[in-house]
Amino acid sequence: MADIQTKDNDRRKTINGVLCCPLCRGALYDEEGAKKCGAGHGPFPVDPECRIHFLPDAESRAYQSKHLSGINSLKSFLKRSPRLYYFVWHIFCPVFMSGPGPRSARKMAPAGAVMLNVGSGPRRIGADFVNVDIFPFPEVDVIADVHHLPFPDSSIDAVVHESLLEHVADPAKVAGEISRVLKPGGILYASVPFMTPYHASPDDFNRWTKSGLRVLFSGFTPAEEGVDAGPWSAFLVFLAYFLGVLFSFGSRRTAPFLAFVFMLVLGPLKIFDYVFARLPGADAVAAQLYFIGRKK
Repeated sequence: MADIQTKDNDRRKTINGVLCCPLCRGALYDEEGAKKCGAGHGPFPVDPECRIHFLPDAESRAYQSKHLSGINSLKSFLKRSPRLYYFVWHIFCPVFMSGPGPRSARKMAPAGAVMLNVGSGPRRIGADFVNVDIFPFPEVDVIADVHHLPFPDSSIDAVVHESLLEHVADPAKVAGEISRVLKPGGILYASVPFMTPYHASPDDFNRWTKSGLRVLFSGFTPAEEGVDAGPWSAFLVFLAYFLGVLFSFGSRRTAPFLAFVFMLVLGPLKIFDYVFARLPGADAVAAQLYFIGRKK
């Protein structure tokens, strides 16, 4: 327990050492349970868990509303218990993630690196990662919009994100923000969907091919890229959503809940993607692709 507390304290010191105003990038100072910058932006409230909320109240309420409506309400409920949520996800979600994963960034980053997991959700992939999300899930350290990251230029050693960019309105701006905060030579790990159905969390906008990822991250020298979840995963998840639509009998509200039920049934079959994801040309019909690069 003492080791865990020490790691938490070290991470908090790291966070406080690199945060800045997301609007002008000026230094922050304390003011009556909140943070402000010298230019007068803020106040940015600090919650009982010592997390700074950089989202404006109206924007925060809008995200809260989306997270607590429709199928998102079920996801958000499960995410309050991260161990339960990820147990359900890893066993029953029909998407088999077989790529190197975001922890691969740690192997490429220098000792003592400052590393961000943006769009983290409630998942803590390592005690040395700082979690950034728009929703105050358990394990989130900084509540902020990834279009306006509250970190200075060239201050971060590595940034990772999984299944984030499809949910942002301006992925090119987010890619630019990630590049801005990374040091020269800094590590990027990105995992994005290609052949997957619409899935709001809280919304859904985009898909990418391998060449599309290279263009999006043209400011990075590719180190590794490939299939994160293969064609069998794509087939299963589309089948679950198709059956959800078919058996909802025209109810748009019911369809995503039924799709979730069918995913629970089909999920264990994803193990076959261990083979399918390795087939030549699998990237042309893959559910998920990944990109690892170094900032030029």
